[in-house]
Formats: sequence, C-alpha cells, structure tokens
Amino acid sequence: MNDPQTLIEFMEMFKTGKIAAKRFLSTAGRMDFAVRAAATAAPMHIRSGRSRAMVRGEGELMLAGVVEMDEAYAGGAGKGIRGRGALGKTPVAVMAQQNESGGCNLAHMLVVKDIGGLSLKGAATSYITPGSVLVTDGLPSYQPLGSGFDHQPLVADGVENPAELLSWVHIIISNLKRWLLDVFHGVSAKHLQSYLDEFCYRFNRRSERTDLLRRVLNRCVRYTKPATYAQLVAF
Repeated sequence: MNDPQTLIEFMEMFKTGKIAAKRFLSTAGRMDFAVRAAATAAPMHIRSGRSRAMVRGEGELMLAGVVEMDEAYAGGAGKGIRGRGALGKTPVAVMAQQNESGGCNLAHMLVVKDIGGLSLKGAATSYITPGSVLVTDGLPSYQPLGSGFDHQPLVADGVENPAELLSWVHIIISNLKRWLLDVFHGVSAKHLQSYLDEFCYRFNRRSERTDLLRRVLNRCVRYTKPATYAQLVAF
C-alpha cells in the first residue's frame, strides 16, 4: 500500500464507493507515516487548488450599472455589539450589481484591512466599472466614492429596517454566513478570502450549475500548478 500509484487507486475506490470507509481507515492505518500524511492532506490540497481556480481574474466580471455596496463582518458569534465596531471581526466589502428587473446579476466580496475611505475605495475600484451608480448607506467612509462613481448614499434615519435600503447586499451577506456555518462550520480569517471567492464564483454562475464542474476543472488546469509531495504533507 506504500506505492503512490496504489494509494491513488485505493483513494479513488473509496471516493466512488467501491470500498467502505471502515476498510479505508483500516488499510490507511497500515501505511507508513509519510504516505498516511499525504493521504490525509490530499483532500485538503484538492480543495485548496479548487479554491484558487475560483479566484476572480483581474478585470473579470466587473460590476456595472447600479451597484449596491456595504460591509459585512466575519468571525462568529461573540459578546458586545454586532456589525460596525464589533471586536475581533474581519471586515468584508460586499458589492452587488442590480439588473433591470430589480434582481441581482453579480456579486463580489473582498476582505479589507478596515472600513476607512481608502480601503473601501480600493475595493470599489477593483470590482466596479468607473461611472457606475454606486448606492451605499451614509457612512462617511464612502464619501471618497464620489470620485469615479455616481455615488448615491442613502440615509437610514427614520427607516424601521435599514437593511431594506440595500436589500441585495444583505441577502448575499445572509446567504454567505449560512453557507459558511452549514457547510464548513466556520472558517479562519487567514483563509476567509478563498471562501468568499468560491461563494461568489458559485453565485455568479448559478444559472450554469450543470456545467459548473467542467468550468472549475478547466480553470484548475489553466490556472493552478500540480501539487508536489512536499505540499501534500505540509498541511
């Protein structure tokens, strides 16, 4: 079982259901340490490669027209205030493009250093076509967006549910948090961007789900490098 090719064939049989999990674990326990480590890390590396393939390329799927923008905060439940000002959270810039019928065509998300004007302006210029109508709330940090975009801030004073002012970004934020919790049970700040990239890749191609596997495999071949043995055992 220490032969690499045999290991690959064995893992493929397990993945396709030709052998039971109990036998897989029993056989894996008889491997030497290095091969066992590679077997354990391989699925993690496959996920890492798939995530890199889902990263948006520079200038790819730029948002245009009417775009909503707001921030989200990742980091799990904690004590104290929620949202802006929460301690121990990672800020994320969230942008969603509206379509003519009021729906949402595309969305992008980016981990930002803070919610200052420079960080938010940098996120907007990376993902939104200049001249687009950019709708935000009244946070002063969004004021620099008036240079390069048709910035239209909305004031939430007197509004019973401020989330309704930017409905699509809040729907996307809600779906993201549910996806992270249900599928991954939370993620670390270190790897958060890769999960955001995957979520947006899937969301932006939700009408092409039957072709999603082929598209991801194609991007893996074109944009990611083969994994070395050292990379497999480094996890």
